[in-house]
Amino acid sequence: MSIDRRDNVQIRQGKKQKGQLSHQARHIRRGGNNSFLADITLGEILHRLWLGLNKLLIALKYQFHRLTAGIFSDIRLPWYKIAFIAIVLLIVTKKDIQFTINMKAPLSGFSSDAENSSQMTLAQPIALREAGNEGGLRPIDEQRAHAYIKRFSKVAAAEMEKFGIPASIKMAQGLLESQAGGHPQARQANNHFGAPLAGQHYNSAWENWRAHSLLLQNEYPGLSDAGHSYKKWAKALERSGYTDDSRYADKLIELIEKFQLYNLDQF
Repeated sequence: MSIDRRDNVQIRQGKKQKGQLSHQARHIRRGGNNSFLADITLGEILHRLWLGLNKLLIALKYQFHRLTAGIFSDIRLPWYKIAFIAIVLLIVTKKDIQFTINMKAPLSGFSSDAENSSQMTLAQPIALREAGNEGGLRPIDEQRAHAYIKRFSKVAAAEMEKFGIPASIKMAQGLLESQAGGHPQARQANNHFGAPLAGQHYNSAWENWRAHSLLLQNEYPGLSDAGHSYKKWAKALERSGYTDDSRYADKLIELIEKFQLYNLDQF
């Protein structure tokens, strides 16, 4: 073979290799760690989208079969009709759920606001008259009441020693006006005495009990004339203007005798 012929063959082979390298360069890209990763072509993207769409359609068919309990399993429908029906059912189901939640939320908020505004006012204490209860006490959970009494018995005794207010009266007022500590004002604002102290926020329940004792001493000095009798104190509180609840004294006395709070006066 002549030199010229060999040169031509080498040139053709060089061009062929260069073309192959160029073709490979269009399909690979160098990574950060000197590795080569294959480019994703448009065809591959469309193929993967089609696979994902098929999976979605299968899921929709399953949801449709589950929602309809399989009653249409023997009916052959085009896949796009089944998908459309499943989507509609899914949308309707989600709307029904949200509608139910939205219907309940305003009612619960309204009930809470109404309860707070009516139960924590100067006009009446927290324990309101129950429908059909003829002015009796709103039921207080006894377990919660006993826990409340245990928690504040020493505080009530200390307030009695310092201010002369019977511990039974203070405890009965706390039970009545805070619903044994369950009222939102008691839990969120440490306010256990709703009538004259409505809307006030305290750092601790003890601070609130002391503020209430000071209130009774400074604003209703005539209460001290009741001496140590819880019945006289209850009736004096009702007459003093502390509340306009005409059954306030009876409610306090009922609580004192129900839970034997008069024993606290012996501390």
